[in-house]
Amino acid sequence: MITLDIFPDLTKAEVFKKIEDFLTEEGFEVEKIDQTRPWGGFFVLNEKQIQKFKEKFFHEVDLSKEQLQLKLSPKLLLVAPGARLSWQYHFRRAEIWKLIGGDALISKSQNDEQGPATNLIMGETVSLAKGERHRLIGSENWGIVAEIWMHSNPENPSNEEDIVRLEDDYSRS
Repeated sequence: MITLDIFPDLTKAEVFKKIEDFLTEEGFEVEKIDQTRPWGGFFVLNEKQIQKFKEKFFHEVDLSKEQLQLKLSPKLLLVAPGARLSWQYHFRRAEIWKLIGGDALISKSQNDEQGPATNLIMGETVSLAKGERHRLIGSENWGIVAEIWMHSNPENPSNEEDIVRLEDDYSRS
């Protein structure tokens, strides 16, 4: 778990710097940092470090040798206090999430009607099936969520265009 003092009064830049420093200290190679998202942003880590990422954040999740050789898109999502990602689902991926720092909520449903928001539990793995509707929601503090994408078709892996937004606070389609 990330034992950082992430408080809601820190600026976005300060939170991202703390997470970047943490990842560097842990020996992770950051491929991309995106602070432009209105809800927070994310860190994309080097795909070649998926085994290390899995051991650090998802040690209890069984992934076969074959799965570990696929593109799993290791990432950390950072959701700002009170912010919400879109109410969304994906055609080409399932996702595995784990709250590793701060606090956050999740809403999920098997249909387009948004389910109730429940607290993510620190260290508890959440599996989101392909097509399952979901939304990450900021609470009173920054939330840091480790994420792995499980692509349903390795020949055509999911990407950011595989987001079907049903509702969005920021008017994105």
